[in-house]
Amino acid sequence: IAQMESELVMEGLIKAKGFEDVIVTTSNSNINVIVKAAELESSQVAQIVSIVKEQTSKSIDNIKIIPVE
Repeated sequence: IAQMESELVMEGLIKAKGFEDVIVTTSNSNINVIVKAAELESSQVAQIVSIVKEQTSKSIDNIKIIPVE
């Protein structure tokens, strides 16, 4: 349940930054962030990584951001 709450919080925070649709999935070691976008600028990736790191304390190596149209 805590994992689901964490995913929902991260999704909400990322959407609050202006992203239309976001799905966050977590496992013991990795976090996947699927964002509805054709492409992401480096500043947008930095915003997402910042949110995920604040919420999970995971290394950037364990965060995967996937843009999809």
